[in-house]
Amino acid sequence: MAMSVFAVITTCASAATFNIKDFGAKGNGKTVNTQAINDAIVACEQAGGGKVIVPKGIYLSGTIIMKSNVNLVLEENAVIKGVNDLTAYRAYQPVGDLSRYGIMNGNYKEENRWTRALILGMGIHNSSITGDGTIDGSHVEDPQGEEKMRGPHTILFGESKNLEISGITINNASNYAFMSYEIENATFHNISIHQGWDGIHIRGGKNILIRNCNFQTGDDAIAGGYWNNMVITDCNINSSCNGIRIIMPVNGMSISNCIFQGPGVYPHRTSKELKRNNSLSGIILQPGGWGKAPGMVENVHIHNLQIDNFATPVTMILNEGNNANGIIVEKIKATNIYLSGYSVESWKGGKYDNVIFRDIYTELKGTDDPEVLDIVMKQPHTDSRQMPYWAFYANNTGKIILENVEFKYTGKEIRPAMCFDNVNTVVLKNVECQDVPNVETTVFKRVTVVDRK
Repeated sequence: MAMSVFAVITTCASAATFNIKDFGAKGNGKTVNTQAINDAIVACEQAGGGKVIVPKGIYLSGTIIMKSNVNLVLEENAVIKGVNDLTAYRAYQPVGDLSRYGIMNGNYKEENRWTRALILGMGIHNSSITGDGTIDGSHVEDPQGEEKMRGPHTILFGESKNLEISGITINNASNYAFMSYEIENATFHNISIHQGWDGIHIRGGKNILIRNCNFQTGDDAIAGGYWNNMVITDCNINSSCNGIRIIMPVNGMSISNCIFQGPGVYPHRTSKELKRNNSLSGIILQPGGWGKAPGMVENVHIHNLQIDNFATPVTMILNEGNNANGIIVEKIKATNIYLSGYSVESWKGGKYDNVIFRDIYTELKGTDDPEVLDIVMKQPHTDSRQMPYWAFYANNTGKIILENVEFKYTGKEIRPAMCFDNVNTVVLKNVECQDVPNVETTVFKRVTVVDRK
């Protein structure tokens, strides 16, 4: 299964350079520099494009409006820091119809709160944010925001193309570190994200590359959907929620050479005083998980991953209006998995077909709690959960193949290893499951064909 890996190079018609200090900015951590930074960006755009330099210092700011053909460069020890004044932040106002993402073009108050951002790009092209500096969202809380606490996103791009974000660090996002709608040809390279909620959240993306990035997020590290040609590679992922969560259809996605390490360094911010930091699914494919998002999940290749100390390594769940075909999961090493193994599930009419798990080694933490045997498999809420089968579960599926797979557990275990329920064809080739005394290894329910090669 081939995915195209690409690079986005933002080019400007001019090599002009504009230093924000020349427009009155002061990096003293006290002066609000919103106007000065925006003036520098406008001057750069009017000159035909170029670089806007943010030199060493701490620059307080409200919303910065990015423009086409502008490269915002944060030099070493430069910090753009969001102000605490919520009225200083502007909201994204889409031009096109984005209703399939739950956006109704800014027609109600809640949406205007949700789409505010510290750095905002709307309908732009050939735009980039690069350098060795930091963007600090300041964890600005909004008592009227989502969950009565979320404030502006740190960066939001909408209906834009030919984008690059590289080298920078994003800290303390007041909502998502990066949020976008309908972007095309975008590269995220060598960025680090700490705290906040989601790291990179893309709703509607074509030709996206996320490479060599480090995530330590309080919510999902990477999330979104309606993706066409998404490549995620060579990333280090630490999360107090899910590593990668797909909530909408995708066509053409590769996730490779990443390390998923739990538990979260920073707590899930919504948990507040509980400071929950356990990691949930390494990868969860759940189109429609946050509301109807009809369409296919297809041409997905997940490979060469290390996953440690997550609730589950890979979870796949279809919802109403969704189907899936052509998913390969291979060369996975998962250890210290603390709830259950893999699942491929459909509860609302759709079906997975042609799903392959190959060259998998997984070690889970066993349980001898008798209540797990009473768990009834049904549509989960939103995230991973414990199952009455410790290694693998599939239901309402066409053809599923397990090849060169080894499942082990530590401690005690009382559950069957695997269950296939209402599956057309199950192919098991060189599958090894550690024995559970006096318990059958695999449960077959309404399975048409079982091929043990």
